[in-house]
Amino acid sequence: MDDALLTAFGDNMYAALREVARSGPVARHPETGVAIVLRHADVEALGRDPRMIGVGTGNFDAVGITDGPLREWFGSLMFTNEGEYHLRLRRLVQKAFTPRAVDAIRTNAAAMADVSFAATRAEGGGDLVAAARTLPLRVICRLIGVPDADVEIFVDWADALSTTFGFLTPEQAEAATIALGKLNDYVEGLLAERRDAPGDDLVSALVLAEIEGDRLTHDEARTMVGNLIVGGHDTTGSQIGCSFLALLRNPAEAAPLAGQPELVAHAVEETMRFEPSISAIPRTATEDVVVSGVPLPAGSLLMLSTAAANREPGVWDEPDAFRLTRFAQAGVPRLMSFGVGTHYCLGAALARMTLEESVRSMFADGPQPAPDFDLGTVEWRQVLGRSPVSLPVTFGG
Repeated sequence: MDDALLTAFGDNMYAALREVARSGPVARHPETGVAIVLRHADVEALGRDPRMIGVGTGNFDAVGITDGPLREWFGSLMFTNEGEYHLRLRRLVQKAFTPRAVDAIRTNAAAMADVSFAATRAEGGGDLVAAARTLPLRVICRLIGVPDADVEIFVDWADALSTTFGFLTPEQAEAATIALGKLNDYVEGLLAERRDAPGDDLVSALVLAEIEGDRLTHDEARTMVGNLIVGGHDTTGSQIGCSFLALLRNPAEAAPLAGQPELVAHAVEETMRFEPSISAIPRTATEDVVVSGVPLPAGSLLMLSTAAANREPGVWDEPDAFRLTRFAQAGVPRLMSFGVGTHYCLGAALARMTLEESVRSMFADGPQPAPDFDLGTVEWRQVLGRSPVSLPVTFGG
């Protein structure tokens, strides 16, 4: 039951997960045989287990793309690598993504969020998904050092390259290859500029990053920029839509946000638990493993169902209830939405900050579903993350 199938279930995703959980802690995808790991404890343990690795370029193998610049680029991403190479890349770039580094651009992100929703607010309503479409990439580009005027072209490139994380059609592969060439050309220019005149942006940090004499190569720095743009654009944008939906469906819980902005960070955590854009983590077992008594041989493909883990009865108090201040309480379980272990999302602090500023900006004015919009029949779409196609709202009535 991969993310694409869960998206087909739409609002019935959790009912589908509960149904398969009746067969035990590990279920099987009916068509592919992929093992679906459902329990919170197992998801966390396997996420940290060194015998578990990512799927690498398996999606390219599946559609017959055995060579070419697109496969080479995808295979060099931090996301698709393991072991010492993966850890080396993380060590060299992680300082740029600490909460302190991210907070340094929070004021800019807040202003960007206000601008993104200004027209919707001024017109008395509109589509929140459309209004937020470019916001995550604007924040990422500000961190990287891309001028605001160039963000729109990055949106097109990021959209085209986001498809590489799934099973590409020939048309998608062609579009992604063209986008990759244009993105690389642009980043080459940025790298050249920052080498001559470093600034306080991420590209400068990548150029200057060094630990014990080790530095990123030119190609690694260029690839890392593409990794960050593609990895953060759709996932964060999709979660904005999911978070807005969760709040719109729980107006009594969302109401305090208008007067208590200090609750926003807790609210964002709960929206990610309650309505995640990414519902599972793919892994491959390199050795035989036993998961809650279920033996899985080496080579098994697994989906660690963070969506199921984040609503497991017995782990969470009233797991299907949305509670604005759940994460303000002591002893709350670990949220799995950004992964766990060595592949924990490097951009988690940046994503959280972008989500927080989006929620702060929009829900300060108490949006309500548009009169002709039924919150119970939302249409879903998926690229990397799942998200409502649209969320039309009104204000002040």
